Amino acid sequence: MSYTIALIQCEVRNEIKENLKTAEYYTKKARQAGACLAVFPEYFMLSNLIFPEDYVNQSQTIPGPFVDAMAALAVRYNLWILFGMNERAVTNPKKSYNTLVLLDDRGNIQGTYRKTHLFDAFHWKESDSTLPGDGFFVPVQTPFGILGLGTCYDLRFPELARYEALHKAEILIYPAAWVKGNLKDIQWKSLLAARAIENGIYVMGCSQYTKDTYLGQSCAFDPFGQILAEGSNKEEMLLVATEAEQTKEAQKIIPALANRRRDLYKLF
Repeated sequence: MSYTIALIQCEVRNEIKENLKTAEYYTKKARQAGACLAVFPEYFMLSNLIFPEDYVNQSQTIPGPFVDAMAALAVRYNLWILFGMNERAVTNPKKSYNTLVLLDDRGNIQGTYRKTHLFDAFHWKESDSTLPGDGFFVPVQTPFGILGLGTCYDLRFPELARYEALHKAEILIYPAAWVKGNLKDIQWKSLLAARAIENGIYVMGCSQYTKDTYLGQSCAFDPFGQILAEGSNKEEMLLVATEAEQTKEAQKIIPALANRRRDLYKLF
């Protein structure tokens, strides 16, 4: 059976109310297109391109006003929704968590994930304002398959993807704010394809787009590494069709997970 996932490659603004308007527009559009899941980028609640102090001060709890508003959209449009937000850190008022929230079509929280690998690279220092999570996401059963999650820079760490695959994930989604730069588009697409091929699962990356900072170019790959959708340098919605049985087929033909030499290395 085929399912459609909508990747919302949008610009995230400095006003939470404006981002809720974006959410309203695209959840309606995704539902009209027959999607069962709408994916929004990393930092969707509030752009991180503001003063770090302002960014942290506007963080919210889960549940909280922003999550509640997104849950109302999930109910209104009968749609699962995945999005990123800056979650308030009760233990450290000077930092927040970079968190993904997964809502079902009844508005219930089905999972959250705090980004574990912080982007302290390419002259960025995410850890200045963000606390790392202390565990990977445990994949959850959804109507469209078993779903695993990672966030942006997590893509560069194959251990996370392997953990998700070993915990039965059939689809792995990386909401992101992939920073522009020399060869960054090649790295983004190559890493997404590699995570799909080495684990025999669907892998999708949904990146913010901004004129000056974030790449866009969201992509989706099937379990054999074939590209299913590819965004450009603009705000847009991509529709990705998935087949429930293709992960099993790929892992049967190429049983890389079963063929691991666990006597030589121990993971998870």
